[in-house]
Amino acid sequence: KKKKGQPERDLVELGLLRKFVAMEAVPKTIEMAQDIIDQGHKVIIFTNFTDELMDISEAFPNAVIHYGEMNDKDKQASVDAFQNNKKAKVFIGNIMSAGVGITLTEGTYVIFNSFDWVPGNNEQAEDRPYRIGQTNNVNVYYQLFEDTVSVRMWETLQRKKDVIATIMGEKNIVEEDAIELVLNEIINEYE
Repeated sequence: KKKKGQPERDLVELGLLRKFVAMEAVPKTIEMAQDIIDQGHKVIIFTNFTDELMDISEAFPNAVIHYGEMNDKDKQASVDAFQNNKKAKVFIGNIMSAGVGITLTEGTYVIFNSFDWVPGNNEQAEDRPYRIGQTNNVNVYYQLFEDTVSVRMWETLQRKKDVIATIMGEKNIVEEDAIELVLNEIINEYE
């Protein structure tokens, strides 16, 4: 703690900063989603914070929402409405709630208004429209804003993915380089 200063405070501030950037991204997400709808497609929007989810939903009266505080019956009803109702053009879900175990093959565009620190959580969310029955291409957009925490997060996610791919043997690099990559990532986490 002496070396690091006040890590608890830093984490709280980072969370607040992430939420601020997410809320600032809302108008751009709404604009992107409206363009996609105007082209005749359905869109899936993922968020980290319920506040941003609710703000986005206000722009789309026929949107369906899916977040952690909902009961299972309502969550399933939101999935069914998106899949079966032609008027439901927008699905808005929190990554942790809607990012796993559901099928959203009616969506052909995915927008991350904000994203998670864990690469696997984002990848799982990306996969919701890629389920059995999907016959169309799916486009995925991550909101990144220059000189904000979103870019730093993205870079960190990419390094994490490289480390995971190296450990899993999916990335073909020399063993010494792999060890250095893993050690550097561990050191960077604690600097």
